Amino acid sequence: MTLFDRLSNNKGTVSSALGKEIAKEIFNGNTGLLSDTIPFVTYEPNKIAFKHIRAGAAKIIECVAEKKPELVAPYLESIIPALEVNEPQTKWMVF
Repeated sequence: MTLFDRLSNNKGTVSSALGKEIAKEIFNGNTGLLSDTIPFVTYEPNKIAFKHIRAGAAKIIECVAEKKPELVAPYLESIIPALEVNEPQTKWMVF
């Protein structure tokens, strides 16, 4: 299953668990998964239907940054535009 598919099925209480699960995969060496996650924090920013994808990606970034900020630091320039999306959960998780 692709990251997009995983994030597409990511809603409600599953959201937080999925973010933590994917963060563990990143910590276990799949760091490419982090770079795959970055574009999804701004995925289709004007479409409300995709807010769960953006928020799910932001949760992954939040979980990784909490324990290993050095993994997220190279992507800061790409993450900053997520502060402009409409839904607050994406903004505060990315922040």
